[in-house]
Amino acid sequence: MATDDLLIERLLRVIDEGRRTATYKLALLLAIIDTAATMPGEPRLPTRSIAGRVLELYYPQTRSYVDRNGVACIPRQISMKSSTVVARVERLRLTGDALRCRSIDEVARRAPREHQRTLDVVEDTFVRYPIPLLQVVGAQSVPFLYAVSWREGTSVASLRQAGADHVALLDGVGDRLVILGPMLRPLIEYHWTRDVALWTRIDTEDEHLRAHLFARDRSAFPSELVSGLFDEQAGACFYCGDRLRQHAQVDHFVPWSRWPNDAVENLVLADRCNGAKSDHLAGTAHLQRWRARLDNRPGELATIADAARWSSAPARSRALAQTTYQHLAPGTPLWVRGKDFELASGPAWT
Repeated sequence: MATDDLLIERLLRVIDEGRRTATYKLALLLAIIDTAATMPGEPRLPTRSIAGRVLELYYPQTRSYVDRNGVACIPRQISMKSSTVVARVERLRLTGDALRCRSIDEVARRAPREHQRTLDVVEDTFVRYPIPLLQVVGAQSVPFLYAVSWREGTSVASLRQAGADHVALLDGVGDRLVILGPMLRPLIEYHWTRDVALWTRIDTEDEHLRAHLFARDRSAFPSELVSGLFDEQAGACFYCGDRLRQHAQVDHFVPWSRWPNDAVENLVLADRCNGAKSDHLAGTAHLQRWRARLDNRPGELATIADAARWSSAPARSRALAQTTYQHLAPGTPLWVRGKDFELASGPAWT
């Protein structure tokens, strides 16, 4: 317990650091949490995977923000004049906008060279600075998340040549991050939003700005995606099986508030069950049906995503569900129907 308390204390210290000059450390922390969740049981996290998640976080944040008074600005991610990472990500987003891409995944498919070059910049920058500096307290390195074999300023090329382009999670940290992640995420997002508001010199407008930085427009699901899911589910609600009416709703099977994942594999159509389920985890019977769909109809889901120019990530979706349901504490309420819940007896993914 003492070790766990120390991990939490140091995580909170990083999140609540008052002298931050960029959002890099917050982005790195979220990226490590998310990468650990998509690689269950893996003690080494590739720097390329971490950089990929950092890129996914920054990509939508380079859009122009319009405050409640109608004034537009670009949110600043750094207190200094410029950021190599953010400038490069903004350049990629402009490429994506020109191609009318709906997501970073589509940009990777349609502009692979530009995407890889951006990923190179993100990875090299984070290897040189945030990764070796995240665990520094004062002038001393105090590892509490991972061990790194390089010093500040080291290039990713030299690490890759030595086969050392990864961070090694300390014993038990991966499991703790999976459990703590859904609780840490809103706190990280709050401090990230506050920093951006300060450096951009705008009113905090906490939820409005935070929604711009981290949430997605729930009305943005394209009609091709909805109709594809409708056909795949034979016009029935995924949860109760009733016939879907005119106002079918897209639901994130593993709730967005736990692990942001818009891939088609994590999406289902529901009727009023969507509101009843809300941000709760679905019950074991729903989980088994979702797993069967993922196992038995992966090609159909990928075809739906392709037709809608949407993202498809079966491995990521499976891993996020697996890590979530493998770490259920006994007594965790799981939604069944309406106002009915079942209590987990322990891990529900075997």
